[in-house]
Amino acid sequence: MSRSCDDELMLMAEIARLYYIEGIPQVDIAKSLYLSKARVSRALKTAREKKIVEFTINYPLERSVMLEESLKRMYGLEDARVALDMKSYHTAEVSLKQIGGLGAAYLDEVLVDGDRIGVSWGRTISQVVAHLKPTHPRQIQVYQVVGSPNDDYDTGNQISALAQGIASAFKGSCSLLYAPMYINNDIVRKELKREPTIRRMLERIRTCDYVLTGIADMNAAMVGNTWAGYLTDERRREIRAKGAVGYICGYFIDRDGRKLDDELNEKIVGIQFDELKRTPHVIAVAGGIDKTQSIHAALAGGLIDCLITDSVIAEKLLQMNRSV
Repeated sequence: MSRSCDDELMLMAEIARLYYIEGIPQVDIAKSLYLSKARVSRALKTAREKKIVEFTINYPLERSVMLEESLKRMYGLEDARVALDMKSYHTAEVSLKQIGGLGAAYLDEVLVDGDRIGVSWGRTISQVVAHLKPTHPRQIQVYQVVGSPNDDYDTGNQISALAQGIASAFKGSCSLLYAPMYINNDIVRKELKREPTIRRMLERIRTCDYVLTGIADMNAAMVGNTWAGYLTDERRREIRAKGAVGYICGYFIDRDGRKLDDELNEKIVGIQFDELKRTPHVIAVAGGIDKTQSIHAALAGGLIDCLITDSVIAEKLLQMNRSV
């Protein structure tokens, strides 16, 4: 890069600093740098295009305490957090960020030294990890509770990275499950689970005080992500026909939150369905798109102790429960 190019970039950065950080009007910047106002304006536009300047919008973590209390009362929940829909301006992405922020704040609120927390995967959990800013370090143990999805599942939300992210934020330790989520061959699956490293990890998972998980809906457009590479479209249709409304920690569930009677649910490597139900505190973070059916099913089946969602879904859940 030529010297003149370097000088131009440096000038652009300085103009951006003066305008965006110092709050100096463009006309005053132009005067102080002996430039035309038009050149200052062009420099600011180019700085954005070249990503010399980038913006982050931190949405307020507004909550609806009324909806939270209603959810706790109606579903017998231990706790709930509901992100308010800001005058219907929500997009799915905004909702996920708000839910992620509430989830991060909740973990900071409840986790103490010595706690063991298991982590599943998902876009919402990724937002929880991204928003983690603990008030102080904690000696927690973070476990990957389900094996990794197929290689085709490539969204940047790998379960190992999510578990490590939580451990790193709290200055705790992390243990990973080095296995795929689903193994069709019974002999291979059983032998793998006998491997000392895998066996010890599965034993640790049973001791979790908390499990942080997402919930997927069978009707959502992104239903294929977790199971990508494992299921054909025909197999998915069969599962829906059997009554599956969604899945949690990889397990397909029916409208009452019961584990679907299908061999797929018997071939998952990770926390067992009954072990999930016995975990003292299961925290579900779910929202952004309409997952009302699957969330209601998980609540009805007693799979969740704390729900973190948005006000749109919270209101639908309450309406759905009233009509039952």
